[in-house]
Order: sequence, then C-alpha cells, then structure tokens
Amino acid sequence: MKNRVTISMIALAASCGSAFSAFDAMSTGMTGISNGVHIDNTGFGGFVNMDFDAGHNHFAYTDVGGQRGGGQFSGGSFSTFCVELQNTLTGSYTYDVTDIRNAPNPAPGNGGPQYDLADEAEVNAVVAAAISLGWINSDLTAGAGATNTRLAAIQGMIWKVVLDEAVVTGNGSVATAMGTLETQVNANPSATVAGLSAMINASTQDQLFIVPLPTASLAGLLTLGGIAGIKRMRRS
Repeated sequence: MKNRVTISMIALAASCGSAFSAFDAMSTGMTGISNGVHIDNTGFGGFVNMDFDAGHNHFAYTDVGGQRGGGQFSGGSFSTFCVELQNTLTGSYTYDVTDIRNAPNPAPGNGGPQYDLADEAEVNAVVAAAISLGWINSDLTAGAGATNTRLAAIQGMIWKVVLDEAVVTGNGSVATAMGTLETQVNANPSATVAGLSAMINASTQDQLFIVPLPTASLAGLLTLGGIAGIKRMRRS
C-alpha cells in the first residue's frame, strides 16, 4: 500500500511539471550596460572576441501561449539571462524546458565544450549569489538592489562559468560588480535555486528558466494527496 501511494504522488507531481515542458515565448525587451561584458574565445576555435551590449544582460519575455501564467508568473511575463552565444532573438518561438547541463541547443559552436553538471552547479551558485545580494528575485526579475551594472555583472558571471575555455571580463564598473558577485559565490559555491532550468530552441538564443510553482488548485491537490497518503499508510 505504501508503494502505491508513493507512485500516485509522483504521477501527480509529474503532471504538474509536464505542463511546462514546452511553451511559446517572445522577447519583449532588454536592459543592461552597453559593452558591459567582453568575451574572447577565439583561441579555442571559437568565433567571439567582442563586447556584448545592453541586449545581453537582462531579458524580458512575454508568455505567448499563456502556459506560464500560474503561480508566481500570473502576470504572463518573466525575466531571464542568456546561456547561448550563437543565436539571436527574433520573433516568437516554442521553447523546451530542460536541465542547464543539456543546454545550449544546438551544442556549442563557439569553441567551448558541451555544458555539464559542473556548469549547472556553477550557474546555480551565481544566480543564488545574485539573489542573496538582492540584485534579482527568485524568479529572476530585478531585485531591490538591481542596477544595470549589476544585471550586466550577473550575465557576465553566467558566461564566465559556462564558457569554460573563454576569457570573460567585465568592462569598467561591471568588472567591480562581477568581483562582488564572485566573492558571494565563493562564500556559498553549492547554493542552488529552486526550479532553475534552461529554455531552449535550436533557432534562437537559449535562456535560463524558473519552472513555475504549481497553481493554487494543483498545490491543493498535492497537499490533499499527501494527507490521503498518510492516512492510507496509517491504516495499512
């Protein structure tokens, strides 16, 4: 009886996650610091040696299909950071949701290796550090302590940890902010962020993605299922 209850709860939880396995979204704007981050991976067979402008710091998206409208994303829009160099942002796309280790799509064409578990852990640590500093919130939106410089620094640190064979540096005040963020990362390198994943599409830039919390009604079902499971196990 205990095994049956466990399986039913897993199935119910899985049905929650599957609702966000793919969704339509469109980029609606970007903020940051012009030429705030410099990336050079030309020495490793890559093609990038340039300063990234404000468009590569903090992205805003609209959930076109409405699939992301529940829980903490009831406004239908969300913010994110980029995890891919080789594509650009144009129009609406259907994104799949996956672990960061499985990004980007296509696999890196920028001279670096495929992302892995270590990269995933490092991205979690960077985002967790930015949240703890108050620069962003747990859903990746700008926090109370956000500035364009700090948002650029977050993006710079994300590039630094996923592009293992590239030289990633901040320009001007962004370099100072990246140093502050890195110090915070080093203080808690194993920190994680609930729901942090990647949204990927082969034709456009892949981004970080926070898997939404279940809607209130589904959360209620999960709670009731847990209570029922406890009662059933007690009877067994």
